[in-house]
Amino acid sequence: MLSRRRVLAAALAAPAILQSSVAFGQLARKIVIAQPSAGFIYLPVYVALGLGLFRQEGLDVEIVVFDKGASAALTAVIGGDATLYVGLPAIPLQARAKGRRTTIFGSLFNQCGSEIVLRPEVAEKAKLVSSSPPTEKAASLRDLKIAVAGAGSITDLLVRHVAKFGGLDPERHLTIIPIGGGPNMLAAFAQRKIDGYCLSAPTSTIGAVTMGAFNLFDFSRGEYPPLRNFLYTAVSARDEWLASNDETATQIVRALWRAQIAMRARPDEAKASLRNWFPRLEAPVLQRAWDGILPGFGSSLETQAEGVQRNYEFLSEVRGTAISSPVNETFTNAFVEACRSTL
Repeated sequence: MLSRRRVLAAALAAPAILQSSVAFGQLARKIVIAQPSAGFIYLPVYVALGLGLFRQEGLDVEIVVFDKGASAALTAVIGGDATLYVGLPAIPLQARAKGRRTTIFGSLFNQCGSEIVLRPEVAEKAKLVSSSPPTEKAASLRDLKIAVAGAGSITDLLVRHVAKFGGLDPERHLTIIPIGGGPNMLAAFAQRKIDGYCLSAPTSTIGAVTMGAFNLFDFSRGEYPPLRNFLYTAVSARDEWLASNDETATQIVRALWRAQIAMRARPDEAKASLRNWFPRLEAPVLQRAWDGILPGFGSSLETQAEGVQRNYEFLSEVRGTAISSPVNETFTNAFVEACRSTL
């Protein structure tokens, strides 16, 4: 089951600043973005929409959030029901190894984007503090009940990865509970039915601000050694689409890059644009989530081989999946370079 969020960017942009072909009465190019979830790891997408940056490029962008996760989102792209996949690169990398060819053409978030938060009394019992050694933090998951979005989801894989890093067997030493999205996690956490949960901001931030949750690792600042400089959110499309839509791909990259620039140069304006997607988020939660996740976004959309390689290693460690495709064949920076001088 998927939920659709149709965005009319023209209503969000100031007509006076539109310089694209749309301003002259021409039809915008329709682009459907398939996302596995909604959260702050997609900030440049929301900001580009909220500030009218896609519309300035002559693009009419719609976000579709797939409740069944990354595999369902990618399937929509491969099947032609969506234009772009924005999410964890490991999923299209797996598909590429099976002959379903997609290519990464823009990188957004360059650290692990999900968080693991624990009940404050659980962290206190384990004598955890922010400066505790990483292996000690990971080992503290022993005998705990940790909620994840779904079986096989990135949150599930991340909890298993951390458990193994702490010397634990995820099947025997802790209980991983697939529970669904943020509202379910927060409700179970508030009712003390779980000891912790794994999801990205702002859900992780809500637990910290309103219920005193302890953040196990500051992933966005690279505090978890095995996934430091891990490419977590990237933009991918089918190879044949990229080959025949090079101008559109360049426009997409330019809009997202301008959004990332705005996030640092005009933060108040960028944060205000998020109200369309997070209307009930209280100001202290928004600010803390913003401050916590911003360091994980790069200064450009350029893809680094190291970040993709970390996805290869992650798949090998948590799923035993070995990908033979050379890393440098899975991404391109051609569209980043094409728009670099036009920002």
